Amino acid sequence: MEFPSNWLIATNGSKYASEAVKYAGILSSLLKNKPSVTILVVANDKESEDIAKGVVEMAKFLFEENSGPEMDPDLKVEVGEPGKTVVKVAEELGCDQILIGGADFKWDVNDGKPGGISNYIIDKFNGVVTVVK
Repeated sequence: MEFPSNWLIATNGSKYASEAVKYAGILSSLLKNKPSVTILVVANDKESEDIAKGVVEMAKFLFEENSGPEMDPDLKVEVGEPGKTVVKVAEELGCDQILIGGADFKWDVNDGKPGGISNYIIDKFNGVVTVVK
């Protein structure tokens, strides 16, 4: 297995999601072969799309602050259900890694189904998922 080279960073601007953006920037700065990076923010509805555009711009700044000047991530805003949209976009872009914040990480050993957005992504995405908390 090769090291992932096409990353999707999913963020909503929350504390843990911002930590995932920061971590991705630091990690990319340490790599000789720089990955292709897309930062995604999913708006719940059309009315919150402008807010999402502001969040993705702030995430770009945070990523670049930690990655160095040679990295220039693509930015994407989508409207939809967060977990499903993140997985769909990652698949459309051919991503081999998703980086996300994990505040909702809550596995229950007695429950066959995961809960929360990060768990949905872990369950449905066929690739590397890095959860930062």
